Amino acid sequence: TRRQQRGSLPPDLEKQLVCPVCLELFSKPVVILPCQHNLCRNSPGPDSNRPYGYGGRFRCPSCRHEVVLDRHGVYGLQRNLLVENIIDIYRQQNRLGSGPGLLPSPLICPEHPEERINIYCCLCETPTCSLCKVFGPHKDCEVAPLADVYQQKKSELSDGIAGLVAINDHIQALISQMEDICRTVELVSQSVEGLVHILEQRKQELISAITEEQDERQRHVRALIRVHGQYLGVGVALVERAVVWSLVGSLVWSLFWSLVWSLFWSLVWSLSSRGAELPRLELGFENMGRFSVDIENLSHKLQNIHFCHGTAHRNGI
Repeated sequence: TRRQQRGSLPPDLEKQLVCPVCLELFSKPVVILPCQHNLCRNSPGPDSNRPYGYGGRFRCPSCRHEVVLDRHGVYGLQRNLLVENIIDIYRQQNRLGSGPGLLPSPLICPEHPEERINIYCCLCETPTCSLCKVFGPHKDCEVAPLADVYQQKKSELSDGIAGLVAINDHIQALISQMEDICRTVELVSQSVEGLVHILEQRKQELISAITEEQDERQRHVRALIRVHGQYLGVGVALVERAVVWSLVGSLVWSLFWSLVWSLFWSLVWSLSSRGAELPRLELGFENMGRFSVDIENLSHKLQNIHFCHGTAHRNGI
């Protein structure tokens, strides 16, 4: 039976060549499902003893993935020719009586077909047989049992793999440290950029405040210039009247003296009353000292930052 035929198969290979529905070796034609699992096309359906019909849907027996069939049914699924070829090769070798052909055969010496390879030439670093050691090209070489050399090479390979794993762990640790350093550098860069941004922002605020104060004082000075100009115009007009009256007074002395007294009291009133109301600059008007900033202490701290030695933290930065 097919169960007897697959009795000598290795378990891992047997699992790959057994239909999940029939629980026997695949029989042609073998179809491949969308989930990449295989199925005998003539396997009975899930609800009857008949094969999967046309259309409809079912779940893969291996992974329970839902498979939707078109109007062609399982005949529309692609055949897995690789699995079919493996099954054909296996059955053909069984018919020839050579046993399961998929199992590895013993290593035979190419110089002595009747001898198995069972020793290892340490000088030539190649497996050989006992006759090659006694009569063949390796009679003067040092040899060792193949099983012992196999165990030795296997141990060396295991030690090498363990060393590579340790080196890999060390490299991964270095990579993690480098990633931490990169993150630290990024944080420091962001902190410095934030400090520069704050300084630039405060600089713009200071310039804006100075400009606003300067404009306000310029407007105040211009207003004072206009007021003093008006008072100066009044004084010039009075002087011009005094000159005219002095000319008239040289002709008529009585009229001159009356005009002089009138002009005199006009000048006194103008200088006394208007002079008291004349706006003036406040004391310390030109002083801009409130906009000065003492950054000597801050500059000293910034200049003493040493990122490589960490003294910035000890200095309170």
